[in-house]
Amino acid sequence: MSAKLTMTDDNTPHHTQPLVIVGASLAGVRAAEGARAQGWTGPIIMIGDEPHLPYDRPPLSKALLDAGTDAELPVLRRSEGWEALDVELRTSTTATGIDVDARELLTSSGPISYHALVLATGHHARTIETLDGYDNVHALRHFDDALAVRETLASATRLAVVGAGFIGSEIASAAVARGIDVTLIGTGPYPLARSVGTLAGGMLADVHRDAGVTLLVNSGLSDVTVRDNRIESVRTSCGREVPADAVVVGIGSTPATAWLSTSALTLDPATRGVVCDSGLATSAPAVWAAGDVAVVDGVPGGHWTSATAQGYIAGTNAVGGRQEYSGVPFAWSSWHGHRIQIVGTTHIDDSDSLDESADDGVVLYRDGAQVVGAVGIDAPGPIAKLRRTLSAELATT
Repeated sequence: MSAKLTMTDDNTPHHTQPLVIVGASLAGVRAAEGARAQGWTGPIIMIGDEPHLPYDRPPLSKALLDAGTDAELPVLRRSEGWEALDVELRTSTTATGIDVDARELLTSSGPISYHALVLATGHHARTIETLDGYDNVHALRHFDDALAVRETLASATRLAVVGAGFIGSEIASAAVARGIDVTLIGTGPYPLARSVGTLAGGMLADVHRDAGVTLLVNSGLSDVTVRDNRIESVRTSCGREVPADAVVVGIGSTPATAWLSTSALTLDPATRGVVCDSGLATSAPAVWAAGDVAVVDGVPGGHWTSATAQGYIAGTNAVGGRQEYSGVPFAWSSWHGHRIQIVGTTHIDDSDSLDESADDGVVLYRDGAQVVGAVGIDAPGPIAKLRRTLSAELATT
């Protein structure tokens, strides 16, 4: 389906081919905004594989799951905003490849020639093969997924959530608020184990346990009990039998780049994201990438704030700008009424030399004497101050 928001009347020779944006979400919308701010007056075509207008994804696992909210699409722009941006949106259209030499985007609705191309296809939710195909198993990445999870929370009394990262923790929080008996199953020693160290991880575990969540750590799935194509219980690798009316999987996501496997773009071998330089340019001429799908100077995406900045810069540079991206990693969440914030470098593994210290709801991470990151629980002031400091330091390097 093609939703024609507005069409440009600019037919100047330089602008006969459009700027094409693949991905109708935050980074894609920001790319269109960046191009217009740079002075691009030619056509912009944005394609998205969903039937919806571009929308914001963080509310899907936060406000949209609350019992007291309406199940409304969290659109990124109202109709008047789209008119000002002058974009032709083609919904329910899937990108299938790129002919770099011909400068054509291949799609389920036919090829689209482009002056420049911005890739903002985001991530796909990871799944677990053991749980595939059952009627009461859900993942959460799209708006329709959120509606299904919301409907499940309205009737479930016992919920198993697999994955103790941001998505799993937010779903657990929404479920507990509805009075549901929640078991949160994580493969790591504490929530957000891939993102934080022991001190913060222990504090985050306490947030869940204090709210009444049964938290099972260092646990995978070993078996399921099924009846009428519905899971009745899951057995964990730590030997626990967890009865459940439904199961929600929140074990992370992977860049949506399978459609690029035959295209002349360099993908990061570890993450399969699109390799970009600091200007968001890819290895192919006239192609940029931004947001979750991009690996910028070796750093993968994955956060709302980076998608916001990268999308704008990619759109700007695709039509002649010369901006570079440099950003301090930042993410936030809300669990059981507590605000969780992560800024800077916080991950610790055997190869890292970071030290941790905790003070009044904030865990600081130091490399020698230098503070390089923090995790805060209900500490927005100190985290905002540190974020400004880290950003200023980055700007001077």
